[in-house]
Amino acid sequence: MAVEWLETTIGELIAKQGGSVKTGPFGTTLKASEYSTEGVPLISVREVGYGTFRLDESTPFVPRTVTERLPEYILRTGDIVFGRKGAVDRSARINEEQDGWFLGSDGIRLRLPKTCDSSFVAYQVRNLATRSWLIQHATGTTMPSLNQGVIQRIPIILPPLAEQRAIAYILGTLDDKIELNRRTNETLEEMARAIFKSWFVDFDPVRAKIEGRDPVLPKHIADLFPNRFEDSELGKIPVEWESGIFGEVAKHLRRTIKPEKIEPSQAYIGLDHMPRKSIALGEWESAEVLGSNKYEFRLKEILFGKLRPYFHKVGIASLDGVCSTDILVVAPEEPEWFGFVLGHISSSEFVDYTNASSTGTKMPRTNWKDMSSFDLVIPPVEVARLYTDLVRPLTDRIVANIHESNSLSALRDTLLPKLLSGEIRVQEAEEVVEAELLVKKRV
Repeated sequence: MAVEWLETTIGELIAKQGGSVKTGPFGTTLKASEYSTEGVPLISVREVGYGTFRLDESTPFVPRTVTERLPEYILRTGDIVFGRKGAVDRSARINEEQDGWFLGSDGIRLRLPKTCDSSFVAYQVRNLATRSWLIQHATGTTMPSLNQGVIQRIPIILPPLAEQRAIAYILGTLDDKIELNRRTNETLEEMARAIFKSWFVDFDPVRAKIEGRDPVLPKHIADLFPNRFEDSELGKIPVEWESGIFGEVAKHLRRTIKPEKIEPSQAYIGLDHMPRKSIALGEWESAEVLGSNKYEFRLKEILFGKLRPYFHKVGIASLDGVCSTDILVVAPEEPEWFGFVLGHISSSEFVDYTNASSTGTKMPRTNWKDMSSFDLVIPPVEVARLYTDLVRPLTDRIVANIHESNSLSALRDTLLPKLLSGEIRVQEAEEVVEAELLVKKRV
């Protein structure tokens, strides 16, 4: 470490140079009745990820009347938000597009002085050493919690401002590629869903033929679709297609494994690792401290979160591993039905069905018996095979992007402590990053 680098704490930095730490408003200040579906997002621990914010349809909003009444909780560009309860090692920085979001009660906001680069500090507080420090110093026994005092005691290292910005730029280059991969995966998934809905839900090629329109498909694909409907138990369906249930084309793989048989190095996926409404499963941890039976899964098999199915946690396994028994491992009965099975099990209609048939009030669960009874229209195997041939390259690319992003994330997390310790200099790190991105581009 260079001699001009400052070893300090968040609290000392704020006391000498400005800034603040603030806990979100509690129920007496902001009532749940003031939440809305319009306005700006309310950011609490559930929305805070590792360096990113995770918003979905259940994220509450607050209207302008609230932000005008409580302006001190408005988040500004450069603010770093921590989860206050539970996942205390998660934090993320507000960027320009997120300026104006609102701090929730289970969040803590750190606003830094202008004498330091907030991106640099954001990287530092979410590296492995600081995350471990936060877990160790969190208060509470059943539910770990942070408070302003803990945040202020976080140790940080501050090089001169120019070097902070240079380090943040280098690490940001890796994050930019990770974000590009994430958006690419979203696009790939949207493409697969659009084709699935057109072929197997709306029957667009059949309707086009009936109406004398061009199906806008290559001839060898268009020829697989009939030119009329027929009556069935499920209403009008393409002729020579069949009414059926999900269990005819999919199976639940019950590979139970005892904890003593699980290798510590194996990947473990719990419900918390699974994103909502995304088949890209990019998070897992090592299976070092598992104390109960799990299910084994294999690369490219489908995982379905059966606990509180309305959370819509369904995805493709990016590697071999084990998962919680609150996750069902599903595969097609035959390989050619992979795309068809994936399209149905990840659809809102399927998730809504499992939610409606689930049992339990506080912690509803679905089960394979009910899932397998989901009604669907089964196409000829040639159509299913063709769709799988189309969707396989998309899902393979999604999995490849996940592994590339994890590799870039590991490089980022490796570079930061080496830069802070002086083991490598900024120019060396820049060369490493450029070389890594060049290799990824060629691949």
